[in-house]
Parts: sequence; structure tokens; C-alpha cells
Amino acid sequence: MVVDNAIVVLENIFRHMEMGQTPASAAYRGAREVWGAIVASTLTTVAVFLPILYVEEEAGQLFRDIALAICAAVLLSLVTSITVIPCAANRWFRNMVIKDKRAAGKEAPALAGQNQLRDPSDWGRSPSALVARMVHFLTGSLLARLVLVAVFAFGSIYGSKKLMPPTDYLPAGNRNIVFGMIFTPPGYSIDTMASLGERVEKDVRPFWEAGELKDGDPAAYEQACEDLPEVPAFNWFTNEIDMVRPPSIDNYFFVGFNGMMFHGAISSDPKRVVDVSTLLTYASRAENMPGTFAFSRQLPLFNLSGASGSSINIELVGDDMEELTTAATNAYMALAQEYGYTTVQPSPANFNVPGPELRVVLDRVRASNLGLTTRDVGLAVRALGDGAMVGEYRIGGDAIDLTMIDRNAIDENGRPVSRPLHTLGDIPIATPGGQVVPLTSVAILNQTSAPQEIDRVEERRAITLQFTPEQGKPLEQAMKEIVERIDGMRRDGVIPPAVETSLAGTADKLSAVRRALLGDGTVLGLLGSRMFLALLIVYLLMCVLFESFLYPLAILLSVPLATLGGFAALRAVFLWSVLDPYMPMQNLDVLTMLGFVILIGVVVNNAILIVHQALNFMRGESETSSGSIQALPPRLAIAESVRTRLRPILMSTFTSVGGMLPLVLMPGSGSELYRGLGSVVVGGLLVSTIFTLVLVPLLFSLVLDLKKVISGVPAVQPNANPASSPQAV
Repeated sequence: MVVDNAIVVLENIFRHMEMGQTPASAAYRGAREVWGAIVASTLTTVAVFLPILYVEEEAGQLFRDIALAICAAVLLSLVTSITVIPCAANRWFRNMVIKDKRAAGKEAPALAGQNQLRDPSDWGRSPSALVARMVHFLTGSLLARLVLVAVFAFGSIYGSKKLMPPTDYLPAGNRNIVFGMIFTPPGYSIDTMASLGERVEKDVRPFWEAGELKDGDPAAYEQACEDLPEVPAFNWFTNEIDMVRPPSIDNYFFVGFNGMMFHGAISSDPKRVVDVSTLLTYASRAENMPGTFAFSRQLPLFNLSGASGSSINIELVGDDMEELTTAATNAYMALAQEYGYTTVQPSPANFNVPGPELRVVLDRVRASNLGLTTRDVGLAVRALGDGAMVGEYRIGGDAIDLTMIDRNAIDENGRPVSRPLHTLGDIPIATPGGQVVPLTSVAILNQTSAPQEIDRVEERRAITLQFTPEQGKPLEQAMKEIVERIDGMRRDGVIPPAVETSLAGTADKLSAVRRALLGDGTVLGLLGSRMFLALLIVYLLMCVLFESFLYPLAILLSVPLATLGGFAALRAVFLWSVLDPYMPMQNLDVLTMLGFVILIGVVVNNAILIVHQALNFMRGESETSSGSIQALPPRLAIAESVRTRLRPILMSTFTSVGGMLPLVLMPGSGSELYRGLGSVVVGGLLVSTIFTLVLVPLLFSLVLDLKKVISGVPAVQPNANPASSPQAV
């Protein structure tokens, strides 16, 4: 983007030298002629980033530094293009003589005389002349202009709507680490978990042993990789089981504690991490570890509150724990049966597996006779068990808890001593009257079952089901399916009315970012969106620069065309990612949404060049070597502006596209975050450039006709002051 201004100035200097001007005159006149256009295009590019700087979500934080860097670089490129470029051109072109070959040794036909000006056939047969002739022909028919403008406008809007994919939150990336969770039934000992871990390691061992040869003998490492076994992998797009050979792994770990196990691995081949995820899933399969629930997944670049980059937290909140557990179990089983058990992770993980609980129910009559309260009995039970915290002791700024515990509940090393359940009724309770009675004399002990862990949301009991869609499914589509599934369970009575449900996690963050960038679907929401603010800022800025409220309308019509091209390119990259299992799935994430906001400020640059040059010709400000100035009629001025500005438009577009293509075609580690953004900019620039050369001139001619009808005078008055001409200066 930073070379666009220099390209426009240098090309215009070269064009003036083709007309026979000296390098000094061409440098001055060429820079002066396009000064207004490059100022307008630079300011619109900078202005479109202003709303992005105020996006507070994660996407805004990721993009803020890039937006600031682009603004500073583009502004400095404007200063360079009007100072360094003309001076350097005057110096380096001093010994060069350039003639316009299209004019066969004479001045450019469109600037030579009135007869030739009215005869476009004298423009030659160059590509720019052919495009100018087509524009000149189309602007001669009001019906053709109206039909083409309507077709382009509605076609771009309809095509964008059809090509728009469902949205996602943040791109998953291609992080080289796989993490797997294994949930076991309650009560498994360390030895049992170690035995399960050995079963998993039996399948994984050949892969890490092959990885140990990577830095040793290359031939042995290559042979070990070829001898690795294949494992089954489920293809989400064909619904078939494929056999794949995962790469060797550099690191592997397995951890088990507190009734839960997890393991992870790093692939030796960073481009095939997804196959290592398949390996860990296969190693922790149900037949290998009966009674367990396991899943493995490649970790995304962004882990937000423990959730993956495209997960949905389904929060079920209620007051009755039994009713809440039943509803969560039904929802969990429905989602797991439809999408697979590896896609749903409950929190607490053991919410539907109750653990044994000894419940102490106070006999209030007996306790009252002895002067005991519920608090007294509860404190005594805790003190004679795991200990009761009775206060704290402060040393400086640190607080140390004071815990009272029965000396018989710990050994000589301070470690807790397990006490059989049948002996808990003999716990001695001291009464205010000085008597010591057993616990069973003032309370009833009931053995029952209860949840092992209880989570709360806003102080209410809650169970969260974290749903992670299968690879490639956009978050928006998954959200719609989840909402439909929950609504169906409510209608069927599976989820009672007393249990409230809501979507949280990245689903809630996606909704917030969409409201910030695109609005919430209402008129007020649209008016407050960053997209509308960017359009409004660009429009008002061009109104000031062109001193008209109508001329910028012709320029802004290039935005829908750019949107169509952006969606088309994004769809192509998405299909490419579908066909390549090792390529991160490309959806319409929030970083890609920012690409459409950027397009507003970028694609209008070409339209600004055409409109600005047409106004120059209509005012009689076209500069020739002979010094004569001639005001052109609107139709001829528009066609001539297309002819003279086609070359810099194509040059600036191809340099921008060429600079962005490596990001789209071969991104490196981490840069896949901006692959969607790059494809949007590339597609938008290409499509808008091709059609802007025809659509903007037609719409600009309609705007001029409308202004003439409204005011009754020509849209642009010729420059009647010779002293203000460049020749006079």
C-alpha cells in the first residue's frame, strides 16, 4: 500500500514526458495534477482505520498495532510521493527523451485539438484506448447506463449474500501441540490410572521412539517413520474412516491425578499436527480403556477462559440440583449422540456421577436440651475430621489460616489419617454444660450420594456443557444448531422451565464483535457499527475534498463490488482448506471481517483517480506541452480520464495484490491468522478494479446529469482564469 502514491505520481510524470515536456516541467506538472487525488485516497485509507482502533474485543487488540503502523506508513508515503519522487524523477530523467508512441510522434490525441477530441477513433488501439472507447460508447445512452449500474449494484449485493459464509470467532491457527483429556469413573486409584496410562503409551511409544532418531541418523529416522503403523481417522466431510500414518512426535507426556488424566504431544512435522491428534484419540479409545471418556484436540492459538477458539459454552442454571443434573444429562446425551462424545465436555466433568456422601442431620430437640446449635455440631465435625478454620493470623501483609483439628486425625508427620465411616458416629461432642456425648446422640448419620463438585453462575447452581464443533464447521452455524436443539428439548419437556439455558464463551464474544463491526440487525445497531462509521467518515471526507455531496456517491459504489470480490476469494480459500486436511480451516472470522472494513478505504482509491482526473479535464486543467488548456465536455472528459488513469490503476492494484498473495498462498507459522483477511483484500481489489473502470464512469456521468437537472447549469464550470493555469504559473 505504501507504494501506491509513488506509483501514481511517477506514472503521471512519465506520461507528461511522453507528451514532450522536459523532465523538470513533467515533474512539476505531473505531481501537481495528481496532488488532490493522492491526498484524497491517502486520507480515506487512514480514516477507515479510525473506527477499528476503538474495537475493544480480542480482534481489536490483535489489529490495533497493524492499523497504527499502516496509518503512519501511508501518511509518510504521501509526503514522500510529492517531495522525493518529483525531485528524483527530475534528476534521473534529465538525459531521457520519451515520446508517446501511440500518438505517432505527435501529442496525445485527446489533448491536441477540438476535432480530435470529438473523435475517439484517434485514441489508438492500446488497451487503455479500447477501454476508453467502450466507456465513451456506453455513456452516450441513458438506458445503458441505468441498466448496467442497476445490474452491477444489485448483482454485487445478491452475490455477496449468497457467497457469505457463516461466521467464526478467532482463527484456530496451526499450533504444534495436541492435548487430550481422559475422564475415569470415581474411585480409581493411582495404580489403576498408571495401568491405563501404560495402555495408552503402548500405542504412542513407536512414534516418540522414532522422534528420538530425528537428530541422530537421518537414514534410520526415515526408515522408522516409514515403519510407523497407520491409525483410523474419521473424515468429517465424507463421513468415512480413512487410514493415516501420523508423523513421529518430539515430546509426549501423560499425567494422572484426582480422578482425571490428560496427555499431550508435539509433532515432528509442524504441518501434520492434525494426524497426531488422531493418534492420541486412537490410543485412548474406549476398548483400550473401558469405563472412561476421552477426547483429543489440536490446541488453537487462542485459549479464552479455557475454551478453544470456536467453542460454545451452554450454561444450564437452576436451583434444584437434581432437576438441573437431569436436564444437563439429557442435553449432554443428545448432543453427544448427534455430534460425538469428543465434541462435548461437561463442567464439572463428573456432574452426573455422584460420589458417596455422609450426611449429618441434627436432632434439634436433643441438641437443644444439651445447649448445642447447628453451628456447634458442624464445627465439631469439621475439627474432628479434616479440620475447621477458626481464624487467621497476620504477619506483615500475609494472612495465615488457623485450623483446629483433632490430634487423632493426623499422624506424627502431620498427614491426615483415614477414619472408617462406621466410626464417625462415635465422634465426641463437648456440650456447654461440660458433658461429652457421641455424635449419634444429637444427630442422625445418613449415607447417600451427592455431586462431587458444584459450579455456580451468579451464585446459582450451574452445569456447563462446552461444545466444540467438528473441524471446519463455523461457529455461527454451530450456534444455530445448538439453539434449535435446545428449543426442541424444551418443547419435549426434556429441559424443564425452571432450568435456564444460555450460550456463553466464544459464542457470546462472537455476538459482541459482530455487533461492534456489523451491527445487531436493527437500524440503530447498524448506525453504530464500525462498518457504517467507516463508510460515513470516508463519504464526508470525500465531500470536503471534492466540494460536493454527489460526486462521492459515484465513488462509493465501488465498495459493493469489492465486497463481492472479497467473498468470492474467501469462498475459494475455504474450499481449498476443505480439500487440504493439513490446512487450517478458513471461515469468516472476526479478523477477516476487518478485511471488509479495510476494503472501504482501499478500493475507493481507483475511483478517486478517475473522478479527479475527469474533473480536471472538465475544468480545463489538463496540462500539455504547448501550454494550451481546453475544457472537455463531460462525456469525453470521463472517457479520457479512464484512458489516462488505466495504467496507474493497474500498476497500483497489481503491486498491492502481489504483495498480499504470499500471505494467502503460502503463509508461515502464525501468519495463517491473516490469511482470510489477505484473501478478502486480494479478491476485493481485483474485482473492484475490473468493474470500477466501467461502473464508476457510468455512475459519475449519471451524477453529472442529475446535478445539471437539479441546478440547471453545467455540473463543472471551465477554468476561466488564465492566471491560475499551470502555464501561467
